[in-house]
Amino acid sequence: MRRFIPILLTLTATACSKSGNDLTRFYEDGRAKPLVAIASVIDATLVDLPWSLSEELTSMIVDGVSQGGRICVTAKDELSPSDIPFGSDLSWVKREFPDDQFVVFLELVEHDVAAVEPKAGAIPFETAMNLNTTVKIRVVDVRSLSPKIVLQEQVRNTYFIPKNIVPTDYAVSGWGTNEFLRTPMGQAHQQLVHEITLRINDYIQLAKSR
Repeated sequence: MRRFIPILLTLTATACSKSGNDLTRFYEDGRAKPLVAIASVIDATLVDLPWSLSEELTSMIVDGVSQGGRICVTAKDELSPSDIPFGSDLSWVKREFPDDQFVVFLELVEHDVAAVEPKAGAIPFETAMNLNTTVKIRVVDVRSLSPKIVLQEQVRNTYFIPKNIVPTDYAVSGWGTNEFLRTPMGQAHQQLVHEITLRINDYIQLAKSR
């Protein structure tokens, strides 16, 4: 189902604070890292799971970007529901994120399981599957008076699930359990998030150097 959680999740210890003596805000040579806010992932899918895909993917992306050590991730308490992250009007972004240099918006637009060349009469357990996921990314540069889009694209990932894999009960092995990262969905989400964090890191570093 479509979910828009207008807050940023609590960040891990690897994220940056606004404290002037927080060494995580600087590289070893003393240069300041770019200050980046990552908004909660908008879930535009109809997937019904025992947990929030928005919360799961947001926490994974924030952790991934923070742990890379190249970006200083900052927190934002809330975002007005009237603000549209993927709209044409970006004037509000500067107002909502006055202390950041870049803002990352993400929207999960696909999270589907599809059979791979199903045979006539085959039951799901006998058919290999693909878990297809797609996330829209928009990175906005707010260093100047007028916000500017420096990245806008879709990241798509396809995770192959062999037909001999026993179906996972995600009510038992869902996000937050020790087993989840070993499940097909957990593996697929890790692949997706890895690609997203690479995109965010690379484009922000490129934009900052200009």
